[in-house]
Amino acid sequence: MLKIHKPAALNTSLSQALFAKRSIWLAIVLYSVFVNLLLLTGPIFMLQVYDRVLTSRSEETLLALIVLVAALYLLMAMLDFARGRLLARIGVKFQILLDEPVIRAAIGNAISPQGQRASSQALKQVETLRNFCASPVLIALVDLPWAPIFLTAIFVFHPVLGWVALAGGAILIALSA
Repeated sequence: MLKIHKPAALNTSLSQALFAKRSIWLAIVLYSVFVNLLLLTGPIFMLQVYDRVLTSRSEETLLALIVLVAALYLLMAMLDFARGRLLARIGVKFQILLDEPVIRAAIGNAISPQGQRASSQALKQVETLRNFCASPVLIALVDLPWAPIFLTAIFVFHPVLGWVALAGGAILIALSA
């Protein structure tokens, strides 16, 4: 079994907060796998409608597909909500584990005016870190490895669609920067 050894310098409160609950990080990654797989529900539904429903004109098949898709979208929403709550929980854990060392440092620096400003800034940074953990940015970073997989799948369907999706992604990245 592969063991990861952390350098002694990483044995700070921040690294302890980061690696405190590996099971939560594992759950977030696992939920992300299922959420990203469930993102394929819509395209697969449309393929099934075109392949099965339109050719046979079967209303029962359409109803069954709609119920299945609704259930899968509900499952995806629940997993996405749980993933967001777990990330918020990690943010709270960060704040709980980092508040004490930061407050101790703030008390130690309370004598000088520069120390007071640095102390209040450090407390704000801990709060910013907590807010970052609960933000959609971290969810987007967890979902980022799926982008090449989806782009590859689009290229498999048709190269022109793949190039259009790649150009759209590049435009979105350019607009967000």
